[in-house]
Amino acid sequence: MKTTKIIATGILAMGLATANLHALDTSERLELLESAMIEQATTPAQKSAVSEYLANIAKEKVEMAQALRDRAGSTRGGKALSQMNEKKELLRRAEALEKDAKKYQTISMDLHSGSMQVAQN
Repeated sequence: MKTTKIIATGILAMGLATANLHALDTSERLELLESAMIEQATTPAQKSAVSEYLANIAKEKVEMAQALRDRAGSTRGGKALSQMNEKKELLRRAEALEKDAKKYQTISMDLHSGSMQVAQN
């Protein structure tokens, strides 16, 4: 277990050291940082903090998705075809955000339950 963690950390560190981070977009950078945080969280306090962080991100994504859905439901005038296309795009983005939020919530719950198990032992 410990050697696997050391190997994974070493591979991640080498990958980050050799990768051109300027070529990555913001979402890819965040995903790399979040995965590193999840892998490095070993104590119950660390797991709890990472779990809370991920739960907050999930909450923000759900709120943004709801705002997009509200925006898609309102009329702003203009051409009907243009409005219909914009509505489809907004709803597509809202669904993607909700899918991400569900992923973050699942990871958060897994970490939270893991930290609770460690605390009980």
